[in-house]
Amino acid sequence: MPMVDVAALGRLVAEYEALSPSSSPEARQRLRDVCYTIGIYTGEADAVRAVARARMLLARQGPADGGGAAAGAPATDRARAALLAELGDLAARERVRAAPLPSLHDVVQLTRVTVPDCVGAAVSTWHDDGSVETFAATPSYLLALERAQSGADAGPLPRLRRQGEGQIVVRLDPGRPDRFADRARRCGVRAVAGAHLRTHPHGCTVFSAYLRTPVDPGTPALGLVEVLALQASAALDRFALSRAVADLLDRRHATGLAIGLTAERFDVTPHAALSLLVGAAQRLGTDLATVARHLADGDRPRTAPGERGGS
Repeated sequence: MPMVDVAALGRLVAEYEALSPSSSPEARQRLRDVCYTIGIYTGEADAVRAVARARMLLARQGPADGGGAAAGAPATDRARAALLAELGDLAARERVRAAPLPSLHDVVQLTRVTVPDCVGAAVSTWHDDGSVETFAATPSYLLALERAQSGADAGPLPRLRRQGEGQIVVRLDPGRPDRFADRARRCGVRAVAGAHLRTHPHGCTVFSAYLRTPVDPGTPALGLVEVLALQASAALDRFALSRAVADLLDRRHATGLAIGLTAERFDVTPHAALSLLVGAAQRLGTDLATVARHLADGDRPRTAPGERGGS
């Protein structure tokens, strides 16, 4: 990359920051011109990546580089600026490569339309006390069928709990004397293909595909169920991580504050914000607690030099 006029680049970034909130046609045109010029300085064609790269270059200018205002800034300010530059670069890369990932609801919907003779699908946790917690089910009446297994011993949930892993096919032949089988047959279900997803200390999580016709092990339909169960497992991981991130946000300590600031500043989800923070920590050779503290400290009001509290 050619030598960069840091002072000029700093003025361009400052102008970019000032123009960004404006929505007037003149300001938007000037903003495009500024982004184009920053792109020439940084060698980045994409505007978001160009600005992120510029911020990173400016943040890395230390006292020996004649970085102007950056040279006189406290070390904590320079560390925070470097962190924000890394986060900006990571966020720009994430926007380029990110694709929407299927949720649990998407997976059960997909199961319903791709598995032959499938009535619908569900993902539930069967607890050893007999209670059932359902995370996703389509159509909605499958909620009742999942819960009907709480008192049954032959449904896929309790059987996979005993089995501990793998797949199972439960045939609901006429005459089977249990509440779950009776209710399922009334809904047009003749078999349930279940796949084990998780084992918990007091239960297990299962992906279930409800079928209109019985199937035998090794058939293509069960192969599809196995693939969709893997997708459901990945979606379940993302769901659990989202809940953990939400818990961090609710606690309002430094990590939660850093996640919130990153999500707001770079317009990403809290889940993605946590990933950006971890990535920035790795790039900077530090840990999550340190980068969280830099962001949290920078968001708190500061006392100006020579100013004292009170009157």
